[in-house]
Amino acid sequence: MGKGGKTTASEEAENLLSSDRFRPFLDESFDAASFASRSLSESHTTAQAQTEQLQYGVAALDQALRSLVLHNQEDLISQTSRLAEAEAAVHRIGLSVRSLQMVAARVRAEVAEPYQQIATRTRQLKNLQATVDLLRHVIHRLKLVAKLRAQMAATDSAGILEVAKAAKLLSEIAAVDAEADLSGIEAVDADAEFLQTAAAVVRSQTEAALKAGLECLSQADVGSALQVLYNLNELQQAVAGLADQAAASFGRELAAALDPRKLSASSVAARGGPGTALPGSAAKVQEVLWEKLGGALEHLQRSAIEVWHLQRVLAKKRDPLSHVLFLDVVASRDSDPLPLERFWARANAAMADGFAAAFGTARGGFVRDSLTAGYPRLAGLLEGAAARVLRDSAVRDVAPALDGEQAASLVEAAGDFEAAYLAQSLARLSEAAAAAFPGSSRALPTAADLQKSIARVHEELKAASGSPRLALLVASTVGQALGVMAQRGEYMAATGPELRAVGAACNPSQLRNIALCNCLQEVHRSVGGMVGRLPAAAAAALAAPLAGLQAAAVEAVAPTFRALVEGMEEQLMAMHGTPAYAGPPPPPAGQPGDDATAAAAAVTDTSPYMRDLARQLAHCRLEFLTKFNPSPASPVPSVARALVERMAARLLLFALRHASLLRPLPQAGKLQLAKDLAELEAAVGQNLVPLEQLGRPARALRAFRRLLFVASGDVEGSPLLRELPRPEVLHHLYSRAPSELQSPHTRSGLTPSQYSLWLDGHSEAEALKFIRTALEACAGRAKAAEGFEESYPLMKRLAAGA
Repeated sequence: MGKGGKTTASEEAENLLSSDRFRPFLDESFDAASFASRSLSESHTTAQAQTEQLQYGVAALDQALRSLVLHNQEDLISQTSRLAEAEAAVHRIGLSVRSLQMVAARVRAEVAEPYQQIATRTRQLKNLQATVDLLRHVIHRLKLVAKLRAQMAATDSAGILEVAKAAKLLSEIAAVDAEADLSGIEAVDADAEFLQTAAAVVRSQTEAALKAGLECLSQADVGSALQVLYNLNELQQAVAGLADQAAASFGRELAAALDPRKLSASSVAARGGPGTALPGSAAKVQEVLWEKLGGALEHLQRSAIEVWHLQRVLAKKRDPLSHVLFLDVVASRDSDPLPLERFWARANAAMADGFAAAFGTARGGFVRDSLTAGYPRLAGLLEGAAARVLRDSAVRDVAPALDGEQAASLVEAAGDFEAAYLAQSLARLSEAAAAAFPGSSRALPTAADLQKSIARVHEELKAASGSPRLALLVASTVGQALGVMAQRGEYMAATGPELRAVGAACNPSQLRNIALCNCLQEVHRSVGGMVGRLPAAAAAALAAPLAGLQAAAVEAVAPTFRALVEGMEEQLMAMHGTPAYAGPPPPPAGQPGDDATAAAAAVTDTSPYMRDLARQLAHCRLEFLTKFNPSPASPVPSVARALVERMAARLLLFALRHASLLRPLPQAGKLQLAKDLAELEAAVGQNLVPLEQLGRPARALRAFRRLLFVASGDVEGSPLLRELPRPEVLHHLYSRAPSELQSPHTRSGLTPSQYSLWLDGHSEAEALKFIRTALEACAGRAKAAEGFEESYPLMKRLAAGA
């Protein structure tokens, strides 16, 4: 059939399959019985027609299938031949498999028996080797035990067992036991009791030697004991146990020292048993408390030194065979604590727990109250224990047994008692301060309350003086109390214009403030006297509160002193209007006379303003300064003395400044000025303070009096310049210069009073610059004046700082 026939039959078959009548036969869920039943249920004609159609369709499909087979006949025949070849190959493979199975069965039969023999003999060999190894271990162990027996039996001349060698043998025997299971062997079991006894003897002697070595701090004995522990492979555990045991022992002793029931029992035993109620039993219990607490801290000190000595030997001792450093064995990792660190961590924890329990429990009320009230003694015990540990461990090239952090933890363990004591101290100080300085504008401090407050401050500082740390804390508390005194003193001070009324007698407001200043000064003096006996840190902590107290005392009387100084300065300003400084009037025409002789004859008395100033100084002394206690004239340092010294220094410098501004100043004026300045010195020395105590201001005024009579050509090289402020020297030289060379304040249009205020607000360098500017500005028109060439170059050099 050609290609066209194949296509036609195939297309016809596809048309049949795609028709609606044949489509149900393509459904996967087609049921022939259901289809036949439906066809038969229809009419006979319809069923016959369907049958014919189905037969036709079958014939068409058969024809299409036949055409497809014929079209692919060659391929089908080729595939059929290949299937035949595959079946033949499968048959040959099956024969080969059966042959291999037969060969495998024959080989299995030949190998099984030898393999079984090999497995059996291998098990025999393994058991034999295990037996030999076990016998080897047993023999080795028996030899070691025999050596140990000999070692245990051998003693030196002193009869002391060589425990290090015995410990090494015990360690080797333990290593043999760890390598093999020797249980159940009679020879091994027979040595068990001996080994236990030997180990107990070695450990007991090691512990005794180590304890004795630590008690006497013998490096040789401790090193030998550590060698035994190393040989036993128990060095790390033993050292950790020693540190823990030392800390735990201290913790138990401290807990017993702080237990009220044990304290009461000890007190009863000390009084002679129950029923002997002696007076002062509470004091006796308190005495027992401090005694036991001191004993516990001594125990802590001894334990710390022993652990330190142990660590010291560990850091030096090496195993003679392996050369391993023992400290590396104890702390093999960086995170492992050293024995001393381990001890202090547990000892400080035990101390903190013990003190916290004593402070917090209701049954510890007596202990809590006693330790709180006597905390300075407790702090002294704690710091003393730390100091003794540092002293006993002060060895060259070895770190001490206590570092700063551990010492701080030791003292801070009783932090609850410290806080309670400081709170009570502040309450006592505040109460005394409030009683002495009530802060009211009516009542002044009474002498009794003032002395009571001072005594309270002394008591608190004295109680804490034995401990630098506590002294600093108490000094801070005292500083708060002093701040309260200063603040209340400010509230109690009188205010108003009455404080500046200094022309008459001292009024009540001034008397009140002077009395208040005396009270504050007394507190300052008394507390300041103790500062030198306190530790440096505590003294530094009191510096600011004492300064605040002194500032409050100064502030109370400052308005009065300020008014006194301003009145005296105003009096000194009158020198600018004193005719005597301009010199005597010229003699009548035609009448000869000597100017110098006439000037000397004219200076017979002090100027009126200076006489008034002397009377004002005497009034100041009689009406005001005598009210201070101690008196400013007394050598005892006081607020009033400091204020008077400042007043005197200000008056002398103020007089010097304005005396230098006088212009013109002929010879007679110089004589009169020197007389007045000498009177000022005498008045200040008699009514305020001796001039030798004023230092530079007094020397400057005296130097100026001598400068008045020094020739202009000798001024530049005069030693007087070292004692005088440079601006005042230049101001005076203006009095010798021609009038065309104007004074700085005159050129600027300032009065002497205004210029003085300007000088108060500016430095010496600024004043010299101001003077240089005035010199340069006036030099042009003063060149032709008489005396310019003599004065101007000198003034310019001095103004430039030469």
